[in-house]
Amino acid sequence: MSFRSRIALLHDEPLIRAGLEATLRTCDDLQVLAIKPDAPGALSTLLTMDAIVADRDNGIRIARTNSRARVLIVTADESEISIRRAMEAGVRGYLLLDSTTDAIVRALQRILRGDSAVDSRAAGKMLESLKAEKLTNRELDVLHLLMRGMSNKQISAHLGISVGTTKSHMKQLLNKLNASSRTEAAAIVQRRGLLPPNRASGGWEIAPINPG
Repeated sequence: MSFRSRIALLHDEPLIRAGLEATLRTCDDLQVLAIKPDAPGALSTLLTMDAIVADRDNGIRIARTNSRARVLIVTADESEISIRRAMEAGVRGYLLLDSTTDAIVRALQRILRGDSAVDSRAAGKMLESLKAEKLTNRELDVLHLLMRGMSNKQISAHLGISVGTTKSHMKQLLNKLNASSRTEAAAIVQRRGLLPPNRASGGWEIAPINPG
């Protein structure tokens, strides 16, 4: 009997999970196990697998939990900040949802060999991100509110800081983004994908996966 790599599938979107499972089950050398993140003993089971295919948030949680986990994220989120956070967490692969079946299988095979696999668009954004100065969490908070059209006074009230402090953060933001105005900064943010689609206003930390 030939060796079959054990692959855990952990995706929060049912339709995507079903599609990925159907795709991976066509590979004779893969043994696929779909796991719910809130199932008893989920974490301990995941860490016994050869590789894990997950959505963005679950993938980052798992990679942060165990640096040896071979995680491939498949997501619609191509924002620069999400890609960078995934790579910093130790995720081995990052693919976008419009990737072909062959691309997903090839990426998984690379990860199983110990290599990395990153979508070409994601890789391009990662390179652009590495060339630029990293924004602090507070600057990201300010940036998020700027993108919602808030004035400095409104941002100050929302964050509980002085208008002077807000102006200081705004100046740093414009410098780091190489923008001359708030409008130009907003355009750069849209182009580079500096904020993920579901950016939460309460901070960036992702809660740990239920250990079961």
